[in-house]
Amino acid sequence: MYLPRRRAPGRRSSLRGRLALLVLLVVLAGSPWVQRPLSDYYIEKFYIQLSDNKILRWLVEAAFLPRWEVSTERYGGTSSLVVNDLAVLVLLAGLVFFARRLSARGASGRLRCLAAGVLASGLANLAWWGMHKAFVDNVVLTPADTLVKDLLRSALLFGLAAGALLALLTAGPPGSVTTGALRAPLRRWREGGLGMTTAPVHMPVGSAPGDVTRYLCAAAYVDEGFADRVVEDVLADEAGAVAASPEVDLVTVVRHCLTAQQMRHSRDQRLTGAFALVAVFAPLWLLFITLFLSTTRKAGGRPSLATRGRHQPAGRVLVGTAVAAGIAVLFAFGLGVAVSSLPTPAFVTWLLGSYLAGVPAALVSVTAVALAYVTVVRHDLAVDRLLRTTMTREAFSRQPRPTVPPRKWMAERLAAIREAQDGNVTVYSGYTPFLGYSPAASQWSLAVPLLPADDRVGGVSRPGGPQPFTVTELVDHVRARLSATATRGVPDAAADGEAALGSLVVQDRIFASGTAVGDDERFIRATTLAPAARLSADQVERIMERPTGAVRHCLAIHVPLWGGDVVPTVFLHFSTEGRTLHLHCSNHVLGPVRADYHVVDRLRGPLSPAARRGLLLDAVPRTGAAFFAAPFRALRQARFEERHTRRMVDELKALEQDPVYDFGARLSVRQLAVSPNYQNYFQVVDAARITSLVERHTLAAIREFLDTRGYDITDFRAQQQTILNQGLIQQGGMSIIGNQAIGKGATATQNVPQQPGAAAPVAGSGK
Repeated sequence: MYLPRRRAPGRRSSLRGRLALLVLLVVLAGSPWVQRPLSDYYIEKFYIQLSDNKILRWLVEAAFLPRWEVSTERYGGTSSLVVNDLAVLVLLAGLVFFARRLSARGASGRLRCLAAGVLASGLANLAWWGMHKAFVDNVVLTPADTLVKDLLRSALLFGLAAGALLALLTAGPPGSVTTGALRAPLRRWREGGLGMTTAPVHMPVGSAPGDVTRYLCAAAYVDEGFADRVVEDVLADEAGAVAASPEVDLVTVVRHCLTAQQMRHSRDQRLTGAFALVAVFAPLWLLFITLFLSTTRKAGGRPSLATRGRHQPAGRVLVGTAVAAGIAVLFAFGLGVAVSSLPTPAFVTWLLGSYLAGVPAALVSVTAVALAYVTVVRHDLAVDRLLRTTMTREAFSRQPRPTVPPRKWMAERLAAIREAQDGNVTVYSGYTPFLGYSPAASQWSLAVPLLPADDRVGGVSRPGGPQPFTVTELVDHVRARLSATATRGVPDAAADGEAALGSLVVQDRIFASGTAVGDDERFIRATTLAPAARLSADQVERIMERPTGAVRHCLAIHVPLWGGDVVPTVFLHFSTEGRTLHLHCSNHVLGPVRADYHVVDRLRGPLSPAARRGLLLDAVPRTGAAFFAAPFRALRQARFEERHTRRMVDELKALEQDPVYDFGARLSVRQLAVSPNYQNYFQVVDAARITSLVERHTLAAIREFLDTRGYDITDFRAQQQTILNQGLIQQGGMSIIGNQAIGKGATATQNVPQQPGAAAPVAGSGK
């Protein structure tokens, strides 16, 4: 039900193996079997022989950084031993953390690996120094200035060595995927449209009107990141405009995102209680919980051999997981007894939970894990039940919208979102006027001279001349032609073998830069912070007739396909300058939402025993991530209102003081959910077909409009043929490619630069 992380197959296990090897090598280098001979050599070389080789001394001192021990004979006390071993744990954790971060970002270059090694080593030395100052009293350290210099030097030298080892272990073999290739799916995920491909998926595709809204509502419950982005960047951004999301009921999606956040907040509060229980009784046992959860994930199962579908795991997998959990519980109590035998001071005893034979610490840790797992399972069952009962195609339209907290600012913002959903204005931020429709798939422009129909070079125009027209009249004619095509077709459509466009939507849309509307009374209102999302017909017409500055008009034509999962859109901008008509066409294809959001169409009927078994097993690996993230998520959610209030105070100050305050929308809910892949080959075909039909009917409408008003359309026909054919078509005759002479009667001259000492080439021409 929940979304998997986007990783290439096999990449996760390979990374784990390499990190395990890295940790093993560092642990081996710091083991007593390596460090004791090295320590004896250090004493012999620099304290008995009194060697003055500084470089060798620095290298040997750096090699002491990962040293760990189990005996106190070389440390003068248990506290010093524990502090030293904890610093080694910080080193290992830092190396693993930075290695995983670099791998996740696809940026594990050599310099980054070296920097990661140095940073992890520096953190380990800093932790060692801080814990020594705070908890160890019986060991006298060298003066602070000398000690800091020695620690930094050791961290630098050992960090460079560890970073080099990290670079060797994370470097891919010859022929492996490059960094650019790893970033390409993320780039396509962010942008959508361009670069999208078709890929085999095991999810149903959209088919009925309203499906895309239903999928986005389901996404609020199965993708925590999606719900957080919608609430933080759309709902809470009161001063910003709302971007377009074609065929999406934005208010319903936002309400479901709020409901999903409330459900997760309840889960996180319970998980935070379990986390606090362990942190109070034995903080270091949180490390054991990590080990406990990693050893119990789906034990006893085998990889499925099915390649054409999915099936639920067998019952023995659940039994194997339970057995592994039981063994881990026994190990927990054994570990508690073993730790309690160490002679440690009071503070370290509390950290290790070694009081009372370690039984309270082990019991609390096991109880916390059990509570966390039960909490995650209950939350997953609640989400599954909600999706099965309210998000199916049959039930969704009959369900009331979820309620929202009774806060005035939320009600006002939802009203602004509703207005933007039905509005005709897009106030955008930066260089993205068509935000919400995906980046442009193709663009073209044409400029048509407005000459009389019978005007020839040196000829005489017909009496009366052509009829003058306005851009508004041309736009109205194109709109009427396209609307007629959508409803009943046009006379020449049948002759061309074209079908009517059916659900085609034609509307005027105004695009304004967010930094240019602050002083524009058409967009700024006294009642709300967000700019206006709808202009009157008269205001739209005035913008249409005077297309200058940062506010422009476009005729927007889009057709929802596949239940709104694929939306091809064509934007047409008309203008006249002198005796020239200009047209700019921008084609966009809003691709389908992520296939994982279609999971609701796989849930049929009540939860079966096999599906329940799969849910119980899927909750095991998710419990660890939810458990450790819960305190931070719960705190962030609890401070949501405070954070929103402080944000709006700062926004109001910026609004008063900044003359170019940006009101533009920065996030489209629909575009946020775009998949990097199409889910069916014919989604691509249908989108291209609709775009082609709209272009053809648009050009036909312009040709008809100019012809009936007495303008020469010879040049327009030539440009129309080039645009529709996406290139040049030559029938007969000959071609000279140099300077482009194509067709009968065309000429071209080639001027070839003369080389020194060579005969001048003859200029060639062709007819």
